Amino acid sequence: MGIKEQVYLSSPVFLQNLLTTVYGYQLQRERYGSAYQKRFQELLAKEAHPLDVEADQLKRLNTFLLFCRQHSPYYKTLFAELELQLPLQHVSDLKQIPPLEKETLRQQIESIRTDLEAPIIGKTGGTTGKSIQVRYTKEDMQIRMAHLDYFKATHGVRKGMRRISFTAQSLVSEHQKTPVYWRKNRALNQLLFTVKKISPTTMTDYLRAIDQFDPESIDGLPSAMIELAYHAKREGIELQCRPHAIFPTAEMMTSTERHLIEEVFHGPVFDQYASSEGAPIVAECRCGQKHLHHEMGIIELEADGEVLVTSFDTHGTPLIRYRVGDRMTSSGKMCPCGHPGPVIDSIDGRKRGYLIKPDGQKVFESQLSSLVKVLPNSVERVQYIQNSERDITFLYIPDWTRFSWEHEQQLYRFLKTLLGADMQVSLRAVQEIPREVSGKTLLVKQMMT
Repeated sequence: MGIKEQVYLSSPVFLQNLLTTVYGYQLQRERYGSAYQKRFQELLAKEAHPLDVEADQLKRLNTFLLFCRQHSPYYKTLFAELELQLPLQHVSDLKQIPPLEKETLRQQIESIRTDLEAPIIGKTGGTTGKSIQVRYTKEDMQIRMAHLDYFKATHGVRKGMRRISFTAQSLVSEHQKTPVYWRKNRALNQLLFTVKKISPTTMTDYLRAIDQFDPESIDGLPSAMIELAYHAKREGIELQCRPHAIFPTAEMMTSTERHLIEEVFHGPVFDQYASSEGAPIVAECRCGQKHLHHEMGIIELEADGEVLVTSFDTHGTPLIRYRVGDRMTSSGKMCPCGHPGPVIDSIDGRKRGYLIKPDGQKVFESQLSSLVKVLPNSVERVQYIQNSERDITFLYIPDWTRFSWEHEQQLYRFLKTLLGADMQVSLRAVQEIPREVSGKTLLVKQMMT
């Protein structure tokens, strides 16, 4: 735990709200600058003046590839070895470049990074537990925010509206006694709810706070929304809020769970897909179909549905044909909303496994995957095994060229903070984490019967 987090968690609630708001103003300056305004206006303008998508995407692709050759040592060498002729004549010519594997990105990330100032770190643990840290320029982040806000605007939600967000962040001290599991970010008119305190004994407090705030939009981890919705149904709690839209992210929902969220929170759900590494955004339109934001990059689907992403807005750590680890399916059908690209029918790979604490609280993958984000690419892969109600084994594969025993101490402290004093946690460094019969490596493995 860093010094800033220690100071925050040791502060009284009113001061935590103030610190959350101060941080919100910092994010606002970082995310809503000139690059944001320019891209947002471009997205609005295309509604009145549709673009030639293929020509626009090819132009953006060539600009990005030329940038990579000039600023990234890895791509400069790779393009020379391939004798790649730029600019490309067709988007399909991108296949001349071999896919970028996660392990290649992790091991060679210093040479893949560019010489630009890129102070924003994107951290991911993913559902496979592989640790990656990438960097964005401020302009990259602003462009991503412009696309995210444009997506929300198409569903009637504008920046500054009352917003509730479910986050895996540690907003609340373990020692807090008062049932206030949310913090106010006045800079963005946002109420942040930590999912780490959701349990059978706290859910009614969460629901009351949601109704009192009366959000115009809800976003964040759907696992929290689903748990609260089931609780509301069990307890006969009828919410009065009527949000314009609900935007889950990062986790899978079944159609039943989606309908449950819509019924309990009284708002339509619109799904989205991106990644901490910087994959282009795929978002749901008003017709309920998912589309790629083509201005952000290219998504290729291999024969088995595995996704390769080329993201035009990754100028700190460029991604070209990056195997992100997810799968998608596309029927090739077009959508009546008028979007020029094919419909993406499903996005697979976003799971929702969890550990169960003795008090019944579920700790979902979205929280568990955040553990390896604190380390500087020094762990190759991790797995949580729940052996019993109070017994967790944590397996990790260290990269001994980067790993130190201080990192193991960091991991242990993080685990105890996340899981609580009642859980017995044992850490074990291993050379390999076994795959399942399906060939997948799980982040969470439940052994309780």
